[in-house]
Amino acid sequence: MNNEQEAYLGMCFKVKNFGIKNTAAFSPVPAVTTYFTQLGTFISQLIMADTGSRADLTGYTINKMNKRKGLELLALKVSNAISSYAVVNNDNIVLKRADFATSAWYKFTEEELVTQATIIKNLATPIAAGLTPYGAVAADVTALDTTLTAFVNMISDPTLAIDQRKIDNVKVVEVIDQIRTLFDDKLDVLMRSFEVNNPTLYALYLSARAIDINGSVHAPTVIKDVLPATTVTVHTAVAYSADTFYTIQNLGSEAVTFSLSAIDNTPGVDEVLLGAGETRSRLAENLATNGTFLVVKNSSAVTAKIRVWVE
Repeated sequence: MNNEQEAYLGMCFKVKNFGIKNTAAFSPVPAVTTYFTQLGTFISQLIMADTGSRADLTGYTINKMNKRKGLELLALKVSNAISSYAVVNNDNIVLKRADFATSAWYKFTEEELVTQATIIKNLATPIAAGLTPYGAVAADVTALDTTLTAFVNMISDPTLAIDQRKIDNVKVVEVIDQIRTLFDDKLDVLMRSFEVNNPTLYALYLSARAIDINGSVHAPTVIKDVLPATTVTVHTAVAYSADTFYTIQNLGSEAVTFSLSAIDNTPGVDEVLLGAGETRSRLAENLATNGTFLVVKNSSAVTAKIRVWVE
């Protein structure tokens, strides 16, 4: 999500939190509770879509590159052994099919690499035992087959991940639109029922509905520098409460992650990416089912300045 969408999500959290804390006051208008429940469902969908829209594709690309390098090396090793075997046995046909310049393996397109590696594997399989004197053993042929299969399976992963991220970006917009409709057509209208009979409650609702790009109008609860390659607790709650509202801002130049953990200075199960300059909000229940330690992990080589608001 962009900053505007993130601010809108922060408002949604505040309204949801308002609903949790004032359930009893809604009894004169029971339908209000139903729509607050629906809001919670939309928030969960929005978080899921946001997680997908921010997916880091670097890992797919690196993994694919590593598998390609492994395949290139094995294919080169086995093809050299087959070529030597063919020369000794005067098999010019096999020699012609197996003899490649070293650079050829690195220049092949993905499709060409798969095709040529498959040819090498098929040539090597029936003569695997005879390749040992020429630098390749039967285990290398087996490994070539396994590596080839792994690379073929990996080829489409980055593309599929990009496609999924596009879908999730669209989903973010769709869910926010659904939430806006819920507010405009349902909650905002119903909450006006309290404008005269319970003005304090209504004022609190309007306050929660206000969108704040900066995350909070209050002074930060915590301001902390997180050193490079460090994981540290930036706030400790007295006890876990599902409706504790966290807003965290990253004023550094590199991304960090934050999570709610049951163990001090140790990341929780679900880490949330916080990019440089970003502000994000979460209720405790959206971070973890337990835990009192708000933990920030800075994997970069520069110090991150973190500001935290706890409400």
